Order: sequence, then C-alpha cells, then structure tokens
Amino acid sequence: MLEPMPPAPLADNLRRLRTKANLTQAELASSAGLPRASLAAMERPGANPGVQGVLAVAQALGVSIEDLLNPPPAARHYLVTPADQQEYRAEGGRFVARLASPISAQGLALHDVTMLPGCRSIGRPHPHGAQEFFYCLEGTCRITIEDEAVDVPAGCLLQFPGHLKHIYGNPGTATVRAVSCVALRL
Repeated sequence: MLEPMPPAPLADNLRRLRTKANLTQAELASSAGLPRASLAAMERPGANPGVQGVLAVAQALGVSIEDLLNPPPAARHYLVTPADQQEYRAEGGRFVARLASPISAQGLALHDVTMLPGCRSIGRPHPHGAQEFFYCLEGTCRITIEDEAVDVPAGCLLQFPGHLKHIYGNPGTATVRAVSCVALRL
C-alpha cells in the first residue's frame, strides 16, 4: 500500500518568509505582480497555485522556488507568533478564535478563544473521530453538544466528539477565555 504524500509546505514557507521579510500580503502581492487574493490563497493549506505565480513570489522575496516548496530544515522548536496565527470571528466580533498551533500541525488544532457576554456561536463540525478538548480559563462557557448543554467553569475541561453538532455560548456577564484543542484521528 502506498503511503500518502505529506502536504506541501508552500503555505507555511510563504507565510514564514513573507513575515521574515516584514511584508504584508498586499505588499508582497504587489511586488510579485499578483492580486492579493491569489497570494492569500497560496498561504492557505492545500494551495495549488500555478508555476508562474510561485516563481513570481520567489523572485519578489529573493528566494529560490525550493525555499518555498521544500520543508524547512528540521528545527528543535517552532515558535508561532501572533502574526502567524489566523483569526476567526463570529457574532460581530464577540466570538474570537485564534489558531495558535501551526497550520501544518498534522492532527492537531489549538485555538485561543475569547467570548464576550451573551455570545453564542455555532461550532464548525470536525472530521469523524476528532475529539475536542475545551479548557476554560476564565468565566463559564456553555457548550451545547447535540441537545445537551454543559456548563464549563474556569479551571474545568470538557472533552467531546468534535464531529457532533456543537454550540459555544457565554450566558454570563464576564468574558470567557478558553483554549480549545481539536485532535484528529490519523
């Protein structure tokens, strides 16, 4: 049986090299002669850009195509800065989940979650077999899984099957701060 190929590191390498060059997506896109949306698409996992686009970005960054397409040299650690973290907002900004783990982390997604009082946000279902671990740091979060509501006060962790329909809520008067970790079955 053939082993699946690991995902191409283009998205992570591009974001890392762009950040190292202290360029915004718009600045690099302009320098490469590409629409910003095309560059943003290249920074998402699973991107499949054309060779000309990759070549234009490599030239604009002053790096080789190999620097964009090959895995970076092995490191003993990987620091993810706030600039590297993607943010998801819902409820008019009252629900914020920042992806703190690298996008390339296989089988794991770690989110820093902030929920303002009165917030109610529908969770995105995860693949079958995924487990979500929701650890509340401040306040009390109410998570409804299917039709069962569970209050998760500060200092408590709730584990549940991530593929089930779930809703995050903050019925209290204090802001909820939490960490959500989704582990996929590989």
